[in-house]
Amino acid sequence: MKVEWTAEASTELDRILAYIASQDIAAASLVADRALKAEKGIARFPRAGRYDAETATFDRFIPKTRVILTYALRDDAIWIVSVWHTSRDPAARKRGT
Repeated sequence: MKVEWTAEASTELDRILAYIASQDIAAASLVADRALKAEKGIARFPRAGRYDAETATFDRFIPKTRVILTYALRDDAIWIVSVWHTSRDPAARKRGT
């Protein structure tokens, strides 16, 4: 299956990487590489993430990071709909802020 990113998810990953880069450029590069590997893993095994029946989405942690990709299976594509850093308030994630 093809993996697509929503504009919101792509923007949020960019924000996370920019913040990490402001602290440590090498770490940001590692997180970016791991995000790409996670995307490939999702393409190969789309149902391997933690399923949320309420939203019909899956969550996949990016290994060796504190970042979660949330994605949905729609027709012939996998849509990454949000990116979340676990240091953020989990209640805000539910509110979509």
